[in-house]
Amino acid sequence: MVFSQFEDIRIASIAACVPSNTVDIAALANDPEEDPKFIKSFMRNTGIRAKRKCVGVQTASDYAYAAAKQIMDAGYYKPEEIGVLVNLTQTPDYRTPSSAMTIQKRLGLSKNCLAFDVNLGCSGFVYGVSLAASLLQTSDASKAIVTVGDTLARGRMNRGLKRSFNTTLLFGDGSAAMLLEKKEGTGFASALMSDGTGHKALSRPYNAWRHPVGPFSIPGDDIAVFNFTISEVPAILTDFTNKTGAAFDTYDDLVLHQANMMILKNIAKRVGVPMEKVPVSLDRFGNTSGASVPLTIVDKYGAVDEDRELSLLTCAFGIGLSWGVVGFQINARDILPMGEDAEAYDDGYPDDLTPEWEE
Repeated sequence: MVFSQFEDIRIASIAACVPSNTVDIAALANDPEEDPKFIKSFMRNTGIRAKRKCVGVQTASDYAYAAAKQIMDAGYYKPEEIGVLVNLTQTPDYRTPSSAMTIQKRLGLSKNCLAFDVNLGCSGFVYGVSLAASLLQTSDASKAIVTVGDTLARGRMNRGLKRSFNTTLLFGDGSAAMLLEKKEGTGFASALMSDGTGHKALSRPYNAWRHPVGPFSIPGDDIAVFNFTISEVPAILTDFTNKTGAAFDTYDDLVLHQANMMILKNIAKRVGVPMEKVPVSLDRFGNTSGASVPLTIVDKYGAVDEDRELSLLTCAFGIGLSWGVVGFQINARDILPMGEDAEAYDDGYPDDLTPEWEE
């Protein structure tokens, strides 16, 4: 693993934003067009009973912008103070340029800020925070914004697939934002790993440059992903605690990527952490991809108005395959309440054009 120790840098604030539109998965069991046995089996295996889904033309960057602006409006930074903006998403606004550019524009950040996207999903939080901290540590920038999230619940991605083979039930929409800043006497650590031999386990290979035409989504290798998760994730968590010298019981919570309840319980059991210290948000928000770790933190602590220092051990894992750990401290009052809804960005481009290959 690549282990990093960041000195005099902290995660200063966390915010998240989700659609107000709720999909009640439990209610689908009574829908005559659905298979009630499959719906009940899905809820039993995943623990997901509801999720949030965007409406209209909202994108992940809309929710990312809303979360980042919430931190700004709360007084944690001024636009001219941000020197780094990293946006992690699998559902960008455009092929080019990166969604980070529109987020930068909307936040009013200066041209002295570097901004770019990283194509990552479920592991986005740990990679994004580590990358932004590295840039702060090696530059004269004093503050950084990390945004992470996806809108995988949008139906167009799942067109033409049977219910049992698509992700319309699993994924929920939403994004999160983190402010990192230099502050003397603070610090945190991270550990990152990846394995490209498993790149087909979670893949959307079509409608890009290698395969320009094809379905918008294909089945993944659920068994391979499960085996990867229950072997590699406990291992990196154990290695991280050994490296840092901080045992699992010294942390207030173990915040895991919200893949499904079966995976959460397996990981917790293997590292000896009681489920009481593993927060769960997937039952109400679904699997929110890269936003799931910070969103789960916001879900638990965002409404807590308390001057209390928290010690959090976080772990995210998934597409790539990629996985990692971040252990950090943050005050509960710096975790902002959950935001709902986001204004869609009007970029001026028309939507009624015919694709070139259909002309």
